[in-house]
Formats: sequence, structure tokens, C-alpha cells
Amino acid sequence: MKNPIYKLVKVKVKIAGNQVLDLRKVEIHRGSCYVIYGDIGSGKTTLLNLLSRKGMDIEGEVHYDGNDIKAVASSTLKGEIYHLSQSTKDPWFNPSVESYINKAISTHKHISEPAKRFKDVVRNMKLKSLLDRNYKNLSDGEKRWIELAAAIACDTKVLIIDGFGQYLSEDKIKLLSRILYRKVNYDGSTLIIGTHVKEKLNRIASVYIKL
Repeated sequence: MKNPIYKLVKVKVKIAGNQVLDLRKVEIHRGSCYVIYGDIGSGKTTLLNLLSRKGMDIEGEVHYDGNDIKAVASSTLKGEIYHLSQSTKDPWFNPSVESYINKAISTHKHISEPAKRFKDVVRNMKLKSLLDRNYKNLSDGEKRWIELAAAIACDTKVLIIDGFGQYLSEDKIKLLSRILYRKVNYDGSTLIIGTHVKEKLNRIASVYIKL
């Protein structure tokens, strides 16, 4: 396969003097689902951070879409990559669930029909009963579901999810897997997932990378 969307060459990362990542060569290709798995401390989060240009104090090369990721405009990365971290902070404003999702959609100017995008994600992720709730008053599991909905609704070229399945029930994981399968196989998105429960991703994974 030609023209990977990411290419990492001889990447090494040290944190507090400890080497947490040592990769000879990794390529991530478009329109596929890559599952990054391994034990706690194996470097999953560190790798995912590099793919959205977080924590770039490294040895080696990280290329995005054919360019050194350090040279790519921040606006380009923000518009094309959605990185959902394991833990997220409450927004400074006090939104309803509806306004939280719509605000996320509004920051991505490539979306030509934002109202339709919102309507679709509400239907597909069964969010109707949550729309009028205050985001900050939700449980951890509800917040995670809304964060995933916002990430999916933004329809970015790359979707990075750290901590797949975190706080979610088995039913929610099954529904999420079906939605992400369509994102990859019908919409052509590149999906990169960090997890310690790789067996829950057998249906959608294209490539597994063990750290």
C-alpha cells in the first residue's frame, strides 16, 4: 500500500529518564482501523499523543500525510484529526448535551450540513433522552458516550480514541463498534484505537499493533 497517512521511523521517547517507546518503523494507512494494545505502561497513550503532535520531545521522525508532522499547520491538524483522550476535562462553559455536541461540530468547517450531522449522531447513538441534560452533571459513562458522539459527528479524516470501552457497558460497546465499522468501511476514515481489551475490536480492526 502506498502513501500511508502516518509514517514513524526510528522513534524513541523517554519520560523522566525511562524509555517508554522504541519503534523502528510504523506505517498507518488510510481507511483502516489500527488497534494499539499492550500492558499498562507499554506506551499506548504516548504513541497516540505523537499522532496528534502532543509530546514531541522525541528521537526519530513522525510524518503526517507525507509531511514532517512538526511542520504541519496547527489548523490543519485540528481540522483533520480528532483525538479523544482517556480522560477529558469539563468545558469551561456550562453546556447542555445538545450545545456541547453542536459546538464541537461547529469547529469543523468542512461539514457542509451541521444540522444533519447532529441529527444523525443523535439517532445513531440514541442520545435523545440526554440532549437537555447539563453536560457537567452527567455520570462518567454518560460523559464518555457524549464525547464519543462529538468525536464521531465531527467526521475528521483521522479519529484517535484512547481507552476504548472505558466506562461503557457491553451494549454500548457493541453499538459503538457498529458505528465505527461504518466510519472506516463506508466513510473512509482512519481509526486508531488504544485499548487493553483488543478482543472487543475483532469486528472492526484491520491491523493490531502490540507494544
